[in-house]
Amino acid sequence: MTVRRMNWLAPAVFLVLAGCSGPNGTATTAEANPCAANPCGANPCAAQELPVEKIRQGDKQLDSHGKTDVQLVALGADLWKDASLSGAGVTSCSTCHIGDGTAMMKPTFAEPYPHFVQMGKDRAGMDEVTAAEMVQLCMAIPMAADPLDYGSVELAALTAYTVSLQDGFVPSGGMNPCGANPCAANPCAANPCG
Repeated sequence: MTVRRMNWLAPAVFLVLAGCSGPNGTATTAEANPCAANPCGANPCAAQELPVEKIRQGDKQLDSHGKTDVQLVALGADLWKDASLSGAGVTSCSTCHIGDGTAMMKPTFAEPYPHFVQMGKDRAGMDEVTAAEMVQLCMAIPMAADPLDYGSVELAALTAYTVSLQDGFVPSGGMNPCGANPCAANPCAANPCG
C-alpha cells in the first residue's frame, strides 16, 4: 500500500520541482515563487510623505473638458474600477469601496463637501476637504499614486462620481481603509516551491 501511494506521488513531486526550477534545474526566486514581487508586500497606507500641495485644491478649478455631469459620472464609474490608476497598478477605488461604492465610507461621507475627514486631518493636517481633495487623498494614500492633475478630466470624473455616491448613502459606521493592510493576508507569502 505504501509503495503504491509513493508511485502515485512521484509524478506530482516531479511536476512541482520542475515547475520551480530555472533553466539549469535550480530554482530562481521569481520562477520559484511567482508572487515574490508582491505589490501588497508593503502596506500602501503606511506613513509616507504626502505631496500635500498637490492634494490641496485651493483656487484650482476642475475641468469637465466639455462633458456633461451625466457623462462625468459615467466616466468616473469606469475609473472607479480602474486599477491602472494606482501606483502598483493593482488597486482601484472599488478594491476598498465595494458593492454600491460606499463600503468603508464613514458617516461624515453623507455631509455635503467640504467636510471633515479623519484621514485628511491625520495624514495631511486638513480640517476639511473638498470632494476633489478626497479623491486626491485616496490617490496618494491607499492607491499609492501621484495625485491627479486638477485640470484632468479623470479628476473631474472621479469627483463627480464620488459626489453622486452621496445620494442615498446610508451611514453604516465605515472604517479606515488604512487601519490595517488589506494585503497582509498574502496567499503568496509562503513559497510552496522554496
